[in-house]
Amino acid sequence: MAELARRVGAVAVVREGSVFLLLLSCFALPVAAQELPDDELQVTFNSYFDNFGVSIVYPTMSYTKRVGQSSSINARYLVDVISAASMRSHFIVDGVTSATEKEDGGGDDSPDEIRQEFGLGMSRLLDKGTLSVNGIYSTEHDYSSTTLATTYSYPFARKNTIIQVGLVRSWDKSFPQIRDWEKSKDIYTTSLNVTQVLNKRLIAQGILSYSYSKGLHSDPYQVVQIIEGGAVVNYEPVHPDRRNRKAIGVRMNYKFERKAALQMGVRLYWDDWDVTSFTTSMSLLNHLSEAATVGLGFRSYFQSAAYFFKEEYAQPEQYMTVDSKLDKGFSHELQFKLTLNGGHFKRLPLLSNRNTALNFKFNFYYRQTDTPNWHRRTKELFAYIMSLGIRHRF
Repeated sequence: MAELARRVGAVAVVREGSVFLLLLSCFALPVAAQELPDDELQVTFNSYFDNFGVSIVYPTMSYTKRVGQSSSINARYLVDVISAASMRSHFIVDGVTSATEKEDGGGDDSPDEIRQEFGLGMSRLLDKGTLSVNGIYSTEHDYSSTTLATTYSYPFARKNTIIQVGLVRSWDKSFPQIRDWEKSKDIYTTSLNVTQVLNKRLIAQGILSYSYSKGLHSDPYQVVQIIEGGAVVNYEPVHPDRRNRKAIGVRMNYKFERKAALQMGVRLYWDDWDVTSFTTSMSLLNHLSEAATVGLGFRSYFQSAAYFFKEEYAQPEQYMTVDSKLDKGFSHELQFKLTLNGGHFKRLPLLSNRNTALNFKFNFYYRQTDTPNWHRRTKELFAYIMSLGIRHRF
């Protein structure tokens, strides 16, 4: 998924992760152009838990099928079951902030949110290049999102150089149950990736991306509290309605042994909210045998604060926020992953078929911000992310 720091929002976690999957090439070394994905079915059970009271369970299912020699299609379905303490809070908001008389930040029933997502896509070989078009539609009781993404890859220099261009357009609508309004957010994202085979052991990739968004950028379930006349008054957060984001990154994949590879990456991000970040990542993959592959990865992230972020506000201002994603802070993430290939475990029904593989991932994520979280009143976030999936190739 995309930046794990964004997972502190109960609903935003999988929304942004899904869009990230459409631009997977932004931080993954792509396969050579003129290669279509295999016919396969994947079923994955994912879960996320943290000390902020957020719990998310989201099983996914995807199917890919070749149709002819030059085309393939894919379909994807995901459902989120979300519980978040912040969505169950009681908010008493005065009429000045255009809020409703509703006081509950979430639904009365458990879980607090159920979201469904549907995806369709196709890939087609065009001359020497590959064109892919994907669409996602997600819906829940207080939010809907439609995303269209396209990428085009073209090889040069006997396929030692690959250039890939990506475009993403998203239309989001927010209609929270604690407010009396409906607002939208439009997002435009472009990316340029250049992958170069340097030698038999080393592949490098450069990534450029630009994103422009307009509309609602704040979380309507968050509350800015200001003391006025000896009483605490709750206000809706207000963010700028425009945001320009830019990023540049480099990744390398080095095979230093016959069965081992080292992946390294760095990324620099900046935007017109004065948020800058620097990310480094490293992972080691080792093929223990034809039956199993293990991997261990580590990632660090450092970020500055948005220009309008404050620990507290003495009076209402043009822009106000309590969003930890806009605070200064850092995060570290440790990942372990294991792949078991079928055909080597005769006594295990799911892995007795050589076309089947079992994938397991476990991530431990730690983040610290300069100011306490608005709801939990702690500077530290601990999260556990687990994934268990089966992939069958036809």
